[in-house]
Amino acid sequence: MSDTIPVLIVDDLPQNLLALKAVISDMGLEIITAKSGNDALRLSLKYDFALILLDVQMPGMNGFEVARLIRSNPKTSHFPIIFVTAGMNDLLDQIEVYETGAVDYLIKPFEPVILRSKVRVFRELYQQRKLIEKFYNNLEQIVEERTLELKEAGETISRLAATDELTKLSNRRHFNETLPAALSASRRHGYPLSLIMIDLDHFKSVNDTFGHFEGDTVLIKFADLLRDIIRAEDVAARWGGEEFIIILPHTTSEAAAALAERIRLSCIENASAMHGLSASFGVAQLQNGEDDNSFIRRADDAMYRAKNEGRNRVVVE
Repeated sequence: MSDTIPVLIVDDLPQNLLALKAVISDMGLEIITAKSGNDALRLSLKYDFALILLDVQMPGMNGFEVARLIRSNPKTSHFPIIFVTAGMNDLLDQIEVYETGAVDYLIKPFEPVILRSKVRVFRELYQQRKLIEKFYNNLEQIVEERTLELKEAGETISRLAATDELTKLSNRRHFNETLPAALSASRRHGYPLSLIMIDLDHFKSVNDTFGHFEGDTVLIKFADLLRDIIRAEDVAARWGGEEFIIILPHTTSEAAAALAERIRLSCIENASAMHGLSASFGVAQLQNGEDDNSFIRRADDAMYRAKNEGRNRVVVE
């Protein structure tokens, strides 16, 4: 909340400005003065006034016109206005005071205690308004922070639900949700789509010889190899156990086989980290009218052919 409480005094006579200012100078206000309606309008756009004390009889633009213009502007329409004038005996003038949106009027000469009491009311209302604004600003910030936290939590939950806990690749559930969309896009746009099914050869021997912790380490290492080799648009998933599968958009079976060969050679190059394990690869390209189950089955069949033919090789279905 601002420490200052700005009040605007508008009068074309300097002595009147000084007199009004003297009455309220000890009330903890930031007193700003204007000698014309134009000055008042300019200042009203610069400050958030707690109160405007406005003379009616001024040259050029009278107080009623100034009040109407202040009320017509959404940025200033909430400013309370009290007319301070020598001429307010006519009933029509008194009616016009309230038609302009002013909250009250004082007739000169006025009792200083009355002016001070009115100013005190609007000073307190201003302070209360600023407290409420601060509260709602803080509330909006809290809501914004909580909304961001919930969004991040939701994204984290979605990511975890789609990710294999051990390898951090996509899990089978996410793969099953992704493949139909990939098939649809391939058919709609007419580009090739391929799958690579992978099985780590003799993986059970690692678990039996070195324990499951070391077996998990091999799976993590192999997942890292896949991430380093595949493209950003490819989707690699842990199919189950020591089996993996990759979706390759815009890829023919020949190009997929070449990628599988790169992965196979990378396993050999990282033999120590892989405990000497090799991998068998089955490759299939989407055929016209084929559904996702048939597509996966052909890649899986090709992978089992690779294993039956001696492992550590790539077979294209």
